[in-house]
Amino acid sequence: MIYFPQLSTGTTSQLPLRWTDQFPALSNQFMDGSVVTADAEALSGVAWDLTFDGLNEAERGALQSFFESARGALNSFTMIDPADNLLAFSEDFTQACWAHSGLVAVTPGASDPFGGKAAMTIVNTAEAAQQLLQQVPAPASYSYCFSIYARSDSPQTISLVTSTDSSTVEQPVTTATDWRRFALTFPSGTAGGGVSFGIEAPAGVRVQIFGAQAEAQPGAGTYKQTGSTNAVYENCRLDQDELAMTATGPGAYRCQMRIRNTGPLPW
Repeated sequence: MIYFPQLSTGTTSQLPLRWTDQFPALSNQFMDGSVVTADAEALSGVAWDLTFDGLNEAERGALQSFFESARGALNSFTMIDPADNLLAFSEDFTQACWAHSGLVAVTPGASDPFGGKAAMTIVNTAEAAQQLLQQVPAPASYSYCFSIYARSDSPQTISLVTSTDSSTVEQPVTTATDWRRFALTFPSGTAGGGVSFGIEAPAGVRVQIFGAQAEAQPGAGTYKQTGSTNAVYENCRLDQDELAMTATGPGAYRCQMRIRNTGPLPW
């Protein structure tokens, strides 16, 4: 599978970043002048306009290699949205995408950090540590940041977890009575696809959690609530058959790319 490459900065884009949600419609005009229109949901999608400036030699080479693998606009690839949350159901940990043991009790309706009732209480009733994880079909070679809000009635220690088939990073954090946002940076790993994000709770731990977020960048951005889908876009294509690299200085390059997703929008 072809993935859009990540830069040496740990991101897939630079600012300014522009994306466009596309909702096309089909129109048919009859001989009497009347017009009938209908939504063309199968043609809906999203497009990113990316401008890269100050690329070093390695980044220039990575983008060039990617362009050649995609063969311009011919081959499809997977795009990780550079400005969105990669996790589905970021506030509903009862959904099937959040895998956990039956000994982990998940109860909705707790007060959340924004004054609502969208947080959930996690209780580990087992005699050993248990995990609550969601796997995302994203490249293991990327670096990521996983973040989550957590609190407890008394100080508790849990671990943030990010893992691939060959590597796992855990970071213990201590919750308090107030809501705090914790973050874990996962360094770039090996080739392949599939990354899991979540928490590990020791035996007997009781905490409230809210707002899980995973991003393909080295730090946590503004929290973005998600529903039934994540921000991993398959069936993307370049909107160009030529990649023009402009040298702007010694070992510095500039280029532009337009990427289109040819499937339905993920929401």
